[in-house]
Amino acid sequence: MNRSQRRSRREGADSDQSFEKQNVTSQLTTLERLVEEARASTYEAINSHHRDFLSIRVYTHDPLDEAATLNDKYETTSTLVATNPSPDLIERLDNIGHSLKAIVRMAKTHANLKDIDDQILHGEIAVCASSIVEAGEMLNEIEDMRVSQEPLQVLHGQFVKKRAAVRAELEYLSDEMVRVVETGCVHELHVTYGVTSNYDNVPYENAVTLSDLFFAMRELDVVRTRADVLVTALAENWLLPLLRAPSTPLSVSRTKLGASMSIGAFGRSSAVFVPSAMDHGQFVQHIMDVQRVWTTVLQFVRDDLFHECDDDHADVYAYMGQKLWARVWPTIHDELLVPLVPDNVDALSDVQCMVPLLELENAWMEVVPIAELRVRNAARSLLQTYVSKRRSDLLTTVASILASDDANVVVVGGDGPVIDVLAEHTGKGGKGGKNGKGGKGGKGSMLPEEDADGALHFPRCSISVQAQLLVEFARETIGFAQGDGSRTAATYVHAVRDAFSLYRCLMPSQWSILSVDAKRAFIMFNDCTFLVHHLTALGHGLREHWPRELRASATFVDLIASFRTLARESMSPVLQRTRDSVVRELGMWTQKGWLNENVLDDAEQRLVVACGCVAQVAHTAQAHLPSRVYLTVLGLLADVVVGYVAKRLSECVVSDTKARALVRLVAPVLALESRLFVLTSGTGQTRAPVAKYCSEWDGLQTQVRRLSMGTK
Repeated sequence: MNRSQRRSRREGADSDQSFEKQNVTSQLTTLERLVEEARASTYEAINSHHRDFLSIRVYTHDPLDEAATLNDKYETTSTLVATNPSPDLIERLDNIGHSLKAIVRMAKTHANLKDIDDQILHGEIAVCASSIVEAGEMLNEIEDMRVSQEPLQVLHGQFVKKRAAVRAELEYLSDEMVRVVETGCVHELHVTYGVTSNYDNVPYENAVTLSDLFFAMRELDVVRTRADVLVTALAENWLLPLLRAPSTPLSVSRTKLGASMSIGAFGRSSAVFVPSAMDHGQFVQHIMDVQRVWTTVLQFVRDDLFHECDDDHADVYAYMGQKLWARVWPTIHDELLVPLVPDNVDALSDVQCMVPLLELENAWMEVVPIAELRVRNAARSLLQTYVSKRRSDLLTTVASILASDDANVVVVGGDGPVIDVLAEHTGKGGKGGKNGKGGKGGKGSMLPEEDADGALHFPRCSISVQAQLLVEFARETIGFAQGDGSRTAATYVHAVRDAFSLYRCLMPSQWSILSVDAKRAFIMFNDCTFLVHHLTALGHGLREHWPRELRASATFVDLIASFRTLARESMSPVLQRTRDSVVRELGMWTQKGWLNENVLDDAEQRLVVACGCVAQVAHTAQAHLPSRVYLTVLGLLADVVVGYVAKRLSECVVSDTKARALVRLVAPVLALESRLFVLTSGTGQTRAPVAKYCSEWDGLQTQVRRLSMGTK
């Protein structure tokens, strides 16, 4: 101790003795002065240390020590005020206390931040993290106190920088201690028990251990983020591949400095895991092999990843265990549990089928704790698992049907042939030959068989094979509800509802050319109409066999609106595109004042092309759409040509010779009545009332009669 320090210590002791001899008012006055001096020196120390100008005098000054001394004097004065309480003295003392509290917080924050860099260099990462957390808490407290904003902003800026430096150091240490290396099909997990130098190869005073790393990451609330990354790596590269191929080479090596675990170093198994191709004994052996290799992986996590970690990190270990189990459970459920569920609902009472998976879950619990025993819960609710399996199988069948690229169509309704495509697809039921005679004679074209008068008769049209199969699937699936009993009736009903929803999801996206392919658009329209027709009374005859609570809600009529919307959306684009094409081909017919010019040959040619566009779409519509819908579509398209021609004819006053030419000119339009507005049935051809479907037809006929009368 030098002479100046001894003098300062002696002066401080004399000052304390003189302070205690003062009365309470004098002590308060002295405290107010000292607090202001401490505030100024603390602000100066903060500004001096964390800025470019460093004052040696201020740098060596410790504001925290000065604040501690003032705190002792404050306690002495508080005792005196308590013996002689008065409102004025109490108020002055409270103000001093609040100011002193703010100074102490700022001094502690300054002290914590000042030492961060040295602590990082020394490898004291756990101390760094604690200091950062404490500094952040104190800064939050200072925010609510009356302090100068300038030094507070300096502290905030330094806090952000120091916290970023600590997190960067944690990233470096985490990457050094736990690394996942991928080389081709080989994955390696390397764990280092301690790091002795920083990224600049500057040695630490003390090696940073895994326990220090976990403590620091938990203090800065980043441990779970890092754990999630490890969980994903372990699940994707080790646990799930081993679940499907437990014979994949797995090796673990350990030294005094670390350990490593690799998978696929000697090649991966080429066998494809197909549960349905295994018998029960092979499948049980497969689960036992999975249990063996998974135990090796989990023991590596416990013994090496958490090497020499005390119970303080048990929560991190448990968190990783829960996350890993939750990550692999869906695959366990789909690929291991579901194949073990009996196909017969009557065999569900025997839970022996779940024993291999229960042993797998027990082996997991012996190494890694888990809170939710999912296998046990599934064993207790085998019926629900059975229901989910059946529903998944049914919807998988529907998805495969809808995803097929079969562009063939089926004629249904009316007196036309009906192909029992379900019998052809499954090999069951009636014979569905090429001549269109189905074994069930009209299956899918009628609703209840009691409809003797044909009120619910479905009109003749073409639908896709997928729509026909979907209806047959729905009928057959609802029939299962009667066979399996009331326990699974709701499953089949909801599976049918989901099947119709799959149609709305898959078919429009699969047939993405609806706007340019009239046939596909018309078939989609018919599909939706056909499905709506069957949704009205689907399953109505089996309702009495369903549970009472299901009878009121087991209906499909709420799906009708969405299919009607889909029907409109499927046909509207191609009709609009055709109308636009017809308008472009009409050309001059859409403009006024040209009939007096000598351009009749060109005008006739444009009419022929425009009528050809209408006829092309009309022929496709006539081949596939119901007759009433066909006439409606034809009327919408013909209205474009007829309307423009009628307007142009109404605008002109011509001679008799010119009138005869105009009548001959519009002959292609007049021929639409005999060419297209004709319906073919078993009794012959019938001409449809054109004016009923083409609103502009009467106007055209009026103009033609006017011109014809003018030529007589």
